[in-house]
Amino acid sequence: MASSDTIIDAQKHSAFNSTFPVFLPGDATLHMSEKEFQEFLTQQLYRSEPREPKEKHAIIDDSEPVTVAKDEPVSSTSLKRRASAEANNYRPQKAPFISALEKHTVHLRTSEDLAADNQALTQNADVTNISAKDVLVDLFYDLGESTRSEELKTLLENAWSKDSLLTLKIIFNARSIHLGKSNRIATYKAMGWLAENHPLTLLSNLVWLVRPVIAKKPARPEEKGKNKEADTKGTDEDFDMVDADDADPAKAHDAQFGMSHGYWKDLLNLVVFSANDELKFDGNPSSLLNQNPDKSRETKRKRNWDQQTAKEHRHRKKQEQNERVQNKLKHDPFYRALHTLVARLFAEQLKADKALLDSGKKSDLKKLSLAAKWAPSFGEFHDKHTFILSSIAEILFPDPSSYTLDGNRELYLRQIREQYRKQYGSPLRKALSVVERDIAAGTFKNIKYDRVPSLAMDRYTGLFMEKDSERFTSYIQKVATGSAKISGATLLPSTLVSKAREAMGHRNRHVNTKKFDFKGAKKAAEAKVMEDVIDGQWKTLVKRVRDAGTLQSSIAVCDVSGSMTYPKFKDGSCPMDSAIGLSLLISNVTAPPFGRGFITFSATPTYISMDDSTKGLVDQVQHMERSDWGMSTNFVAVFEDVILPMAIANKLKPEDMVKQIFVFSDMQFDSAFRSEKEQRWTTSYERIKTKYAEAGYEVPRLIFWNLASNSTSKPTTMDDVDTALVSGYSQGMLRAFLENGAFEDEEEMVEEEVEVEGAGGMTVIEKVKKKADPLTVVKKAVDHDAYRMLEVVD
Repeated sequence: MASSDTIIDAQKHSAFNSTFPVFLPGDATLHMSEKEFQEFLTQQLYRSEPREPKEKHAIIDDSEPVTVAKDEPVSSTSLKRRASAEANNYRPQKAPFISALEKHTVHLRTSEDLAADNQALTQNADVTNISAKDVLVDLFYDLGESTRSEELKTLLENAWSKDSLLTLKIIFNARSIHLGKSNRIATYKAMGWLAENHPLTLLSNLVWLVRPVIAKKPARPEEKGKNKEADTKGTDEDFDMVDADDADPAKAHDAQFGMSHGYWKDLLNLVVFSANDELKFDGNPSSLLNQNPDKSRETKRKRNWDQQTAKEHRHRKKQEQNERVQNKLKHDPFYRALHTLVARLFAEQLKADKALLDSGKKSDLKKLSLAAKWAPSFGEFHDKHTFILSSIAEILFPDPSSYTLDGNRELYLRQIREQYRKQYGSPLRKALSVVERDIAAGTFKNIKYDRVPSLAMDRYTGLFMEKDSERFTSYIQKVATGSAKISGATLLPSTLVSKAREAMGHRNRHVNTKKFDFKGAKKAAEAKVMEDVIDGQWKTLVKRVRDAGTLQSSIAVCDVSGSMTYPKFKDGSCPMDSAIGLSLLISNVTAPPFGRGFITFSATPTYISMDDSTKGLVDQVQHMERSDWGMSTNFVAVFEDVILPMAIANKLKPEDMVKQIFVFSDMQFDSAFRSEKEQRWTTSYERIKTKYAEAGYEVPRLIFWNLASNSTSKPTTMDDVDTALVSGYSQGMLRAFLENGAFEDEEEMVEEEVEVEGAGGMTVIEKVKKKADPLTVVKKAVDHDAYRMLEVVD
């Protein structure tokens, strides 16, 4: 029973004086055992017969023409069923003469003609493919934050109908920071589709977003002991990396000091979307996550500038949202299940972390998760939309009689929210050295810069230079000499390249050479520190990829044409920044005698050598920007004008040719040249194959890596062996191609039996290596142990 003095003292705290609504109805599911809760979920949400997709595997229907705009290729979801096979059988055979004419440049083909053959045109009039001819490959390649809603729905329905478990893994791969695309918006939309169609499967697997299921590769012997803390607890990430607990069955899949696919914040974001009816395939997560105030003149004119009126308006909006959430908890079974599940996951982890903190053992501090860092703060974004802090606190402090005299639930919730802050939030965040605590308090001297996560370092570098210049500059100087570490492993290459290009513009800009310019000198010094930060983060990123494995006999081909300069992303980067960053990464992680260079192409190709390994990222980007950049996207010229003529002139043996080429592009290739020798209605890949055959060489493995968020045309299909279709901006996808890296079980080359003619004309069966097709790469990308605990439930 709470004492009167305790309650009166507590009510003096600002949290008790606040008008922020905290009330949520009591819910027995918060206090159920895990077994009881799982039974509750099954009872509430299980569907014995999941809703059938309206449209199965999409193929073409001659009776319904599809419009293919030159600058907007039709996706696989736009295709319809073909007329019956019987009708096709009655079509007369074409003469070879006519077939040849149809391949000629003079043949006029409509968009309907192209679509009937699974083809469309790129923005530069080259022939491309609408579908990869496999629904799983289409989903893997097309899934992005700009995928149109109806297209996403059909992609997911078709893929799920073929292989539901593989589809689930592809969705998690889209979020995975270390193994996949690291694209949270695309994942949220796909999970919205799961919420609508397979809710129990979604809820049953959410925990694997935050559990440390990705094994971190052990440090090399020569590196062990250099930084004892960094050998165990990750210093550069906002994902979880904690010690595995073999005694707890619920943590059976945890890897020793493993890493998680996503953040604890992802779970809260999903609750926010659901609370606002945006957790659906056609939802708009960005509208909630990126709420920038409207500063237009019209909005300012209409704004009520009376302070009291504005305050009342804000309070009314919060109260309306609270009532909305209460209503959903009472009448929306899925929201109730999601809200309760996430609250239970947070409470369980916070209890475990508090026990570690209270043990007093320094070694236990390295086992703390980041649940406390991402847990909702009073009245802030996640709490303002879901009020879930009340639910988390109620699980941690379940006895109302200890905090109220008269059973007042509102007062009880305010009391336990404050107890949560005192006993869990504040001490755990302090132990985690959450940098935002010191920023808010102005205690920059307490910040351990080598422990600042990569995203925070990227966000606050300018603030560190302004508020703690001497300490921060000293730290960065140590980073530059290799005597200190800096985070950066999870930053996207595009982000760093964009910042490197910005830093190039600041070089020598600020110093007035005619007289001493203190202000200019200061800015120049700050620019130098920024360069060192970027270079240090780049080295960390490269090292992380190298630690996962190496590439053999590989080279990158980087599209630097004009179309790669847009769109601009939230971090200021563009597709070209991704192409440059990933190409530089390939050149750095490819094992000798290959590596240390790549090819750029626009109108004409250029080979760029990166022999000086001591150069930082800013210098590397400046060096490569000397290549020819233009508006064209002449991809075939890389092979026709450079690789094959070079190989023939130098009499290279087939075994000396590069075996794997990464193509970083928006895939808007130029069309064939208009000459009698050219086949106008062929794809770039088909023309490259022809040229290699004429030269007597085997086509290298081509990995087409799409960097266009609004285009899903496919350079190859399942018919084109030894090719891969990849998309996204994250280096995590590289792991599917690394040797001795994250993938161990599935071989890229599998055996198949073929009939050959033996001695005496006898037919014998031999086993030969079968080349991988695009689906093989998809399966390999999600074959990691970190996906094996995923399961389809409904």
